[in-house]
Parts: sequence; structure tokens; C-alpha cells
Amino acid sequence: MSNIEDTIYDLPNEEYHRGERFKDFLSSTQIKDYMVSPKFARYKALHPELFEISIEASEKGSLYHDAMESLVNTGKLDKWRNNLLVFEPPINPKTGCPYGRDTQKYQIALIEAKESNPGKTLTSTTDIQLVETMVYELLNNCRDTSKQIRQILKWGKAEVSHFVEYEGCKFKYRPDVETAKKIVDWKTLAVDDLHEETVNRTIAKFHYGISAAFYQFFEHERTGVWKEFYWVMQQKTAPYDAVFVSAANWAFHLEDGIVKMGASALAFKKLLDQHVYCTQNNDFDGAQIFIQPGFKGRRIMIPDTPAFEKNKMFNFYNNQEQ
Repeated sequence: MSNIEDTIYDLPNEEYHRGERFKDFLSSTQIKDYMVSPKFARYKALHPELFEISIEASEKGSLYHDAMESLVNTGKLDKWRNNLLVFEPPINPKTGCPYGRDTQKYQIALIEAKESNPGKTLTSTTDIQLVETMVYELLNNCRDTSKQIRQILKWGKAEVSHFVEYEGCKFKYRPDVETAKKIVDWKTLAVDDLHEETVNRTIAKFHYGISAAFYQFFEHERTGVWKEFYWVMQQKTAPYDAVFVSAANWAFHLEDGIVKMGASALAFKKLLDQHVYCTQNNDFDGAQIFIQPGFKGRRIMIPDTPAFEKNKMFNFYNNQEQ
């Protein structure tokens, strides 16, 4: 077992994701890289800087989650607000408009603002107002869903970091919210509706079910408890509607003392077993791993023709002399 505690409270987000002492711990996002290939998963793990999203996108994405963390852990948004840096770019005296992001004046002002406010999250007044509106709608104007969310806020703890070793491999997870019996994940969606079909399509597209199963499995490894997993899915645009979604049919689900595995739990277990195999044997194969070996171990992909190609048959009708 490593010398790292299995549970750490108030671990900075940056340290959890990029800290040197946690770099060998695999996250739910990283285990999904094996769906591309073990070779890709290994390369990405060794060169994370090549796959980083932009700082602006990262800060925008964390703004909502940080607000919810503040609500869960303190009951208010004050902690979140106090950690924000609203940057107003300098005005170009010739045009009367703010300098553009790519100008030297903008960049110098930005650097000075960050240096004067270390550790704060860069944002805009517009983004703050959006998150505040979304949070208000979530807690007050989604009827029964709002009541359920308020219960989660009452009994939950947010952003607690956990570290587990399994079969000689290291793993980490950090639930958005956890209670004695539940794990809850906040999801903001750019969708027109929150019908079951849309929700299922979103879960499948982003492989949310695999992440859910990852959290459940390692929480069980750590505590012996199978917790139910839920997503709170909220629209990013007005009317900022939200639904409370169970992962029971996607991930792990304890029913009458029996642990049932949905499609994502089955996929997660395959990814987990593959990671363990690759790590133990230092064998990170490429895309050929998805091709079953044939005669003398040869691996040749023989793609089945897609239905849309089969249906594109055509004929030539040449003029015939009469």
C-alpha cells in the first residue's frame, strides 16, 4: 500500500489532478482511454500536457462545480464568490473598446491581475450571473427535484478525495457529492429537453456510466458499501430545468442482496481488468488488441460493410440503339 492516506479532505483541485504524488493514481477519465487502446492510454498518461484543455475552458467548466461544492460544504455561495477573480480588460483609448485577448496590453493586464490574486478562479460577471441563476433554479424551481437536491445538500460532503489500491494498481476518485448511501454527480447539458431518450443518449455519448461504475466499485473496495449513483442533469440554457437520474440500469445496483451489473458496469470491469493486465505485464498494445488473432496469430481487421453502404447500390442505364 502507498503512504498516501485513503481519504483526504480539502485537497486542492489542481493538486488532486496534477500533483506529483498523485500522478500514478488512475482516474475514471483515464480508465476510459483504454477504449481507444492501451497504447493510447499509456501515452496520454505519460504526456498529459499534450491533452490539456485550455485554461479558459477548464475554468468555465469548474465554475458550476465549485459553486455546488461551496453550497454542499458550507451551505452558502460565499466561499465560491470569494475565490473568484473578475477580470476587466483595459480599454483601448483609440477605440473606446476593451483590448482583445491576443493583444499585449490584455495579456500584461491579465498577468498582473492573476499575480495580485493568487489561487483565484478567473471569470466574468456574465458567467457568475449564469451560475447563480442555474443554482437558484436548481434549488427552487424544479419542484420535487429541488427538494431532493436540498436533501443532498443537507446530508452530503463535496469533493472528498479517495485513493485505493487494487491488484497492485493505484486508483483515485473524487465524488462531486457523497452521503452515507449515495454518490451524486453534477452534469450541465447543452440540450433542448431532458427526456429519457436525451438523457440516455448523453450518458452513452460521454460514457458517464463507466465513470459511475468506477466510483461505485472503488467505494466498495474502500468501505465495503455499494452506494447508489445518481446524476443531477441541468440545462445550461433557460429555463435551466433539471432532473435527478439514477444510474441503476447503467452501473452497479444492489437489489435484494444481489449486485447487478448494467452495461456500463460490465464495460468498466473489462477496462479495469485490461489496465491491471497491462500494468502488471508492462504490455500496452495498440489498436490491434481489438482484433481477434487468427491463423498463426495474425491480426487482420475484416470490417463488416455498414448498412448504409449496402443500401447505396446503384445501376447505370445506358442509351440502347433500337
